[in-house]
Amino acid sequence: MFGERFPELPLTERLVSYWAELGLCGRMFDGSPSPLMWGEIDAFARLNSYDLTQVEASCLMDMSRAYANAMADTNPLSIAPMDRQHD
Repeated sequence: MFGERFPELPLTERLVSYWAELGLCGRMFDGSPSPLMWGEIDAFARLNSYDLTQVEASCLMDMSRAYANAMADTNPLSIAPMDRQHD
């Protein structure tokens, strides 16, 4: 074989790209972030012929909820998870 071979990714690695395609979270009428709805995840999977498992769909929902909650947090003292000190 010519060229480089990339490692096979676990099936769960595709969730991040699916989540990005979904738009990470929805928006309320006033523009504030809101979690995606189950119907949006289901329609996205069906229209793109993605065979999501129930666990994967739940993970996408949890990721969206956490993202929307973090985006809606107006506390100036909040620290993003990636910026926190980890012991």
